[in-house]
Amino acid sequence: MIWALLATLAIVVVVALIWPLVRERASATEERRDIIVLKDQLAEIERERIRGTMNETEAEAIRIEIQRRLLAAGRREMFAAWREGPGLRAGLTAAMAITVPMAAFAIYMNLGAPMMRVAPTAAPVDKDMAALVEQLATRMKTDPGNIEGWSLLARSYRQVDRFQDALEAYRHVLSLNPEGGEAYANFGEMSVKVAGERVNPDAREAFTTALRRDRSEPRARFYLGLAAAQDGDARTAIAIWRELTAGAPPDAPWQEMVRKQMFQVAQSAAVMPMSVEPRHPLDDAPANDSASAPVAMAPQPADPNDINSPDVGAIKNQFSNENLAQIQAMVGSLAGRLENNPDDYNGWLMLGRSYTVLRNSDGAKKAFQKAIALKPNAVDPKLNYAAVVLGEIDLNGPSALPANVIKLNNEILKLSPTQPEALFVRGLAAFKAGDVVTARKDWTAAKAIAQGPLASDLERRLKALK
Repeated sequence: MIWALLATLAIVVVVALIWPLVRERASATEERRDIIVLKDQLAEIERERIRGTMNETEAEAIRIEIQRRLLAAGRREMFAAWREGPGLRAGLTAAMAITVPMAAFAIYMNLGAPMMRVAPTAAPVDKDMAALVEQLATRMKTDPGNIEGWSLLARSYRQVDRFQDALEAYRHVLSLNPEGGEAYANFGEMSVKVAGERVNPDAREAFTTALRRDRSEPRARFYLGLAAAQDGDARTAIAIWRELTAGAPPDAPWQEMVRKQMFQVAQSAAVMPMSVEPRHPLDDAPANDSASAPVAMAPQPADPNDINSPDVGAIKNQFSNENLAQIQAMVGSLAGRLENNPDDYNGWLMLGRSYTVLRNSDGAKKAFQKAIALKPNAVDPKLNYAAVVLGEIDLNGPSALPANVIKLNNEILKLSPTQPEALFVRGLAAFKAGDVVTARKDWTAAKAIAQGPLASDLERRLKALK
């Protein structure tokens, strides 16, 4: 009788162990279901915000938490895809089906008492997660150098929402000098959680270290972008997130979430994402904002296909259809908002820059004129307006510069006497009028403070004067 009972138990145990390995893969994709649920939650939060039942602050806090979980779920899904590969499942199934009964039989024959009466049933094992976590914590106090154990303890604390304890456990992991960047990203992520979803200095340092060890770490890149957004630096945030999504696998589950976050920040700051150069957080060079620079005042590029060239007439050749649709939607939304809020100086400035990128010169000039009217002493809208006008003419041709541009340029120099683009234009006007002395003086002064392509063009023009 005892042997029949043992055989039955062995079959039950083996089936219970191998069932997750042999069942249909679709029924085991909890990570994928989690991702779908989290994405639905993001969409629902956005609907609540639009309906006005949730304010922006509340929505942002919840969005950040869901995005954090979505990043974590994406990593679990990648591991699950490897774990559930058909070859691995088949091997594990066969090994467990053979090994478990044989091992159980050998142990029982060596340690058990087959002829002994069955003892009363023992009390069920306490599987309460909190109790298990405490047991693990007690054990780790006696094993402070066990990095795997402390990592497990940190994850366990996180699972039971003991975030401060999880943070301290992750801090202990870092003291053991772990390899790679994952441990630093874990610590940074938990620091953000404990700080109320703010990327504090400890988190920033941890994320930066994570990237120095693993430049591709997605969570570190996302949160450093979030840190920039929380500091009010929307352009840096967008630059980081554009670089993150550009290099992401097509099926990365967090890619859509990062894009939505990016466009929400862009819309709030009236910044067009496509005008911001993608940049990795470790790159020291500032993001190149082609829309905010006075394009026409830059030197004429040698390559006629260069995107900065005023001669490029079709923006559709520079952007994908998807990106072009996003640009058009954002510009249309901004224009509609300005109809109801015509005193928004920054909005008009952004609209003018957006029209500049879209090669809509008339729209850009009208928008910059609105900004100039709102702030007559501001330099930026005047510079941008002049850039659009100069982009419509051949700067290297014999014709004189338009009188309205010269007048506007003089106003800029009264407000900012060392403005390099304005010095360049005044020198160009003098050169076209035959006044080489003034041209050399202005271009020399501009070259001393100019950077990038303008500095190179000034050097070329000054050499040509000799």
